Amino acid sequence: MNAISPPAKILFRKDVSYHPTVAEMCALREAHPGVEIVEAFGCEAGAEPDLGDVTILVTDLDVPRDLRACPRLKWIQLVSAGANQVTNTAIADSDILVTSASGLHGVPIAQFVTGNLLMLAHCLPQLGEIQKSRHWPAARWELRGSVLRSKTAGILGYGSIGRECARQLHALGLRIVALDPGPRRDDGYNYWPGTGDPAGALPDRWFQPAELPAMMRECDVLVVAAPYTPRTAGMVGRAELELMKPGGRVIIISRGGIVRERALADALADGKLAGAAVDCFEQEPPPSGHFFYDTPNLIMTPHMAGAFEGFWPALLELFTENLRRFHAGRPLHNQTNKRLGY
Repeated sequence: MNAISPPAKILFRKDVSYHPTVAEMCALREAHPGVEIVEAFGCEAGAEPDLGDVTILVTDLDVPRDLRACPRLKWIQLVSAGANQVTNTAIADSDILVTSASGLHGVPIAQFVTGNLLMLAHCLPQLGEIQKSRHWPAARWELRGSVLRSKTAGILGYGSIGRECARQLHALGLRIVALDPGPRRDDGYNYWPGTGDPAGALPDRWFQPAELPAMMRECDVLVVAAPYTPRTAGMVGRAELELMKPGGRVIIISRGGIVRERALADALADGKLAGAAVDCFEQEPPPSGHFFYDTPNLIMTPHMAGAFEGFWPALLELFTENLRRFHAGRPLHNQTNKRLGY
């Protein structure tokens, strides 16, 4: 007689800082009858359940390094849109499925990009200091805004996030160009119906990675929405930033390390660029002595462009559908290339 397989077990790891509701738990159990669900959020240090009998792991960055500790692990559902936390690990060479939360972040991150670009264009960080100083500026004209309409925004990485950034910026009257090695059409998972640019119709021009200098020459605005991979690491440095139009602005919302931080700071200090907004960094958190803290016309935010009210219910909706597919043996949404990290 064949041994009866133990029931599937889901572990929500400690870095998933959310307690599923009763209704969400019921939906998960309906999607995969007999499944056991364990939450580690709130456990004391060292008290998290081991991975020995875990079939499905829900986590953010805390992926297993030693697969001998999780012999039954079949699938990892990530909280993040990217998956570079599994590259260069044993997971990349294993049969373990890895799915991301791609498709959840497009609208909130695009709003974040649009908001930061408008803040930079209208000097809102500087204007915000007026109230604090209790002093009406004598030279108000120096804090005048600039018009974005008819400017060109280059989207570096035209995935679900980059496409929604393009849609919102295009609605403001910006011309769109895009650099991405993938297909123009994207029919991947999208939590926000009617958003993005699935047909790839918005860009006036498309560029391949080898054509980065040509795209940079057209950019008044650069939105960095590409995944961090060996090919994208450090791809935008001093030479590339010098190619942007005078008074350009850079917004980084995917991963740190794609734009060289010192080159960006120097371009802002020299006045080559008019502003930048950086949400992700080479080292997180950046040390207190990091030069960005003293860089002019730079908005720093703590890697939270994708954080939005309703994120966890949206993630649970995606995970529940994927669990239903997993139980039925059907392809999962957002399966990643584990070696590429997206």
